[in-house]
Amino acid sequence: MSTNQTGYEQNVVNFGVLNTRITTFGTAYNPSRSELFLLSLTKLQTDGEAVIVSFVADETKLKNAIAARTLTFYGFDELITLAINALRISGASAQTIQQAEAIVRDLRGKRATPKLTDSQILAAKEKGEDVKQVTLHNNTIDSKLENFAKLIQFLSSIPEYKPNETDLTIVALNTRLTSQKTSNAAYHTSDAALDATRITRNTLLYADGTGLVDIALAVKVYVKSAFGATSPQYKQISDIVFTKQR
Repeated sequence: MSTNQTGYEQNVVNFGVLNTRITTFGTAYNPSRSELFLLSLTKLQTDGEAVIVSFVADETKLKNAIAARTLTFYGFDELITLAINALRISGASAQTIQQAEAIVRDLRGKRATPKLTDSQILAAKEKGEDVKQVTLHNNTIDSKLENFAKLIQFLSSIPEYKPNETDLTIVALNTRLTSQKTSNAAYHTSDAALDATRITRNTLLYADGTGLVDIALAVKVYVKSAFGATSPQYKQISDIVFTKQR
């Protein structure tokens, strides 16, 4: 049987196949290196299987956290539009509305003015005008939350902002912000946990000399040396493939 599939999981599966086959060699399998002892190989296999299970679990948690966070942002842009429109018809001053609109632009990652084309920049320079292009604002989730908090704080300071729509009140906006912050924190926690498990997995499988793949390759070399390249023992394991990390 050929076991030539690749991947993290397949390396661990193939390692189990290798262990099963060399167990049948009995006392003739007698390497001098302790890492190649059957007991050591069994532990390495168990650790490999465990870290694969942990990685899949952490990956699932991250996917769920992403889905949960996405849900808290459902209809978010529309909500901001409704809130700023409520302010516009509230009787607040033009200056106040402009300040709120500036926060909304930051929140949405939009420019205060449209980006000039190359021809417009050239034409302006020919007139001797100083052209300054404002770069796009950061539009990450973290910056959205920061600017949403700024908008809520600003709206709460405006006496005229008293919408009758429940979802536009300061209380409702703060509730939405809290939910988004909670889901975002859960995302970061899950992301960090997955990164840590990934490091553990990669070290266990691919560490030079001591990783599961290098140990498996060392076992194959030992069997080839101890039993011979044409021996039945070596033929049982020669087709078991282990792939190095790229």
